[in-house]
Amino acid sequence: MKTIKKIAFIFFVAFMVKSYGQKQSDPVFTKKVEKAASGFKITGPNVADPVSVDAQLVWNSNKTQVAVIVKAKVLPGWHIYAYVPKTQPYIQYKMILEVPKGITALTEWTKPNSYPYENNIFVYEGELVFARYFSVKDLGAGAKIKAGLFYQTCDLRQCLPPNTKAKELKL
Repeated sequence: MKTIKKIAFIFFVAFMVKSYGQKQSDPVFTKKVEKAASGFKITGPNVADPVSVDAQLVWNSNKTQVAVIVKAKVLPGWHIYAYVPKTQPYIQYKMILEVPKGITALTEWTKPNSYPYENNIFVYEGELVFARYFSVKDLGAGAKIKAGLFYQTCDLRQCLPPNTKAKELKL
């Protein structure tokens, strides 16, 4: 009986932390962000630069929450690394994010689907959308968010040196 009470208590605490620990974004705002992400056009990549990256902000109606959207396009035939085991020499992507005081994360990054490659490696190809939600409180004048991607891109014959592409976004 004590075990059941302990398990029930753990589930209760986990529910309380998840439900009340952070203010979650509302479903209307989430739909607004999804619509903005699907309509967010970025310049296409080219042979000399096979990955294009851009970022934008989407605010909720009362300006208490903001979503950061980072969108990338990878040239067909190329990929970036979503997951790389420690035994492999490739470089896994990382999100670039710098936020000012007054910005608090509500979620982790939502990520696109990755594809199995070889040797337990997963890659991203095509159009990629990453999004993260934040609460906003007491921003200073001229506050900015910097968002983007650090990545290594490869095709079947070559890998390019790691690259960082980020954009400063005025709040």
